[in-house]
Amino acid sequence: MNKYRRKATQWQQQDNEEKQMNKKEFIKVRCTLEEKQRIKAKAESTGRKFSEYCREILLNGEVVAVPKMTDNEKEAIAVLHRTGMYYVQVSNLIRIKDESWVPITKNLSICAKEAFKRFFDPHFRIGDDIYKVLNLPRYDRKV
Repeated sequence: MNKYRRKATQWQQQDNEEKQMNKKEFIKVRCTLEEKQRIKAKAESTGRKFSEYCREILLNGEVVAVPKMTDNEKEAIAVLHRTGMYYVQVSNLIRIKDESWVPITKNLSICAKEAFKRFFDPHFRIGDDIYKVLNLPRYDRKV
């Protein structure tokens, strides 16, 4: 576990220091309470902090908002992540010329197909057999 808790590299430390040190200046803007609330609401809808949102608007004129992931998208990504982990094992089977990789790959492709259906259709429910094959617990919401 210690190998994952290494000290940050020099360029990472410099980036963090620059981000913290550069934001010492203030810009004051006069507005009404209603205008401030509207700006805060827009900042929250984009998933940004108030100061981040204001800075982005002032510098670029627009804010690109990335929508939060829904429960079905999170579930699909978890299944796809686990499927990807099994593909690493399949590549090892191919390397040692073990022919059992063919049916495993077929099953994994079915799992991935089910995950993509779940990703794009919130009413689609991934079957329990997929969770058993991938050895994943079920955390999704009820449909």
